[in-house]
Amino acid sequence: MEIDMQIPDALRGLAFGIPTSATDDVGWENGHRWDPMDCDVEAAPTARTALRMDCDFSYLPDHDEDAHFCHARAGVVGVADGVGGCRGDGVDAAEFSRGLMANAYGEVAAASSSGICPYTLLEMAYQKTVASTRTPAASTALVLSLAGQALRWAFAVFRGGRLLLRALPQQHYFNCPFQLSTVGGDRVNDAAVGEFPVEESDVVVAGTDGLFDNVFDAALEGIVQMCTALSLTPGKMAQAIGRLAYDMARSSRESPFSAASREQQRTNFTGGKMDDITVIVAFIVS
Repeated sequence: MEIDMQIPDALRGLAFGIPTSATDDVGWENGHRWDPMDCDVEAAPTARTALRMDCDFSYLPDHDEDAHFCHARAGVVGVADGVGGCRGDGVDAAEFSRGLMANAYGEVAAASSSGICPYTLLEMAYQKTVASTRTPAASTALVLSLAGQALRWAFAVFRGGRLLLRALPQQHYFNCPFQLSTVGGDRVNDAAVGEFPVEESDVVVAGTDGLFDNVFDAALEGIVQMCTALSLTPGKMAQAIGRLAYDMARSSRESPFSAASREQQRTNFTGGKMDDITVIVAFIVS
């Protein structure tokens, strides 16, 4: 498969089963759901000033089944969350998520130019992982790429400290996200793809459900504003967001997960959700 090469000046992304809170407002681009192959069809116009990505991460493991990568030079970020339900079958739930991200990173590192199409990249990584993985594990996945004129989404975008864009959930039912698997599962072309224009000084936050199940959008917006005011680096901001999610996961306070549990499952559950927490923060810079 061919990797789409364009000069990087905007973001586009693809998400597979990365959930959002049931109570969060979610943005669409003109009410349109983007086709997974859009980014392979036509090159976006080149901006007069090319943008690039300054990215870093924070990882707080619980079962240690998340995986991720940041490739700042290529402007590509990926994150995956091994499906914990595989553990009950004696399967290493981390094997598939790590394979997806390792293979995706390898493709990015070997690419001769920037502007990698997230859909194409995930499909290539998935095929290689299926061919090399021996256990029937599964994983959610997110890939975003800085290339073209649009942010193709599955994450949160902040401008001037305000949350402008938030990903849509992809779930079969409560706490059961779309997932790629060595056997069965969903397909790469079921993944959500969208786009949103980015500007210099925008902040992009991506992560696994250890973040989004525990931190409401308002709290995430507040900590991004605080970290921006303190001129923190992407790594320090990711650590601060990760610490907030970690504390919320262990608290008895209301969380997006508990709110969704009561709304969708009629439970009496309150508090956070213990999980691996991966946070990736990318600053859009010129």
